[in-house]
Amino acid sequence: MTFIVFITSYIYTVLVNPGIPKREYYIKNFLDKKIDKNYWQKCLKCNIMIPKHFQVHHCEDCKVCVMEEDHHCPWTGKCIGKYNLKSFYIFVNSLCVYLIMIFVTFYSYMFYNSFLDRKKKK
Repeated sequence: MTFIVFITSYIYTVLVNPGIPKREYYIKNFLDKKIDKNYWQKCLKCNIMIPKHFQVHHCEDCKVCVMEEDHHCPWTGKCIGKYNLKSFYIFVNSLCVYLIMIFVTFYSYMFYNSFLDRKKKK
């Protein structure tokens, strides 16, 4: 069961949009409009206009802006942001539980085998 949660949360984390702003925020949509500087901010690296209340950060690895970016994850190969943060936490926690279960199973198996070997020798 833990393995299924682990794999499912990993796949969901990888496939879901982390919070990359929609195409409507690209500068070409703002060329003929007056821009309120108090409401909009411009990303100088990817040339998009974003509302200031979005808390957007530019990821150097992905070369995109991500809303409420937590970090760029090397395990998933993508950014962890607003829409995939919960599934990432489930992924990491289920990985820890799964590894603990593997170690407990391995050591209990080794303990049981050593107990049987001692019993055979007597």
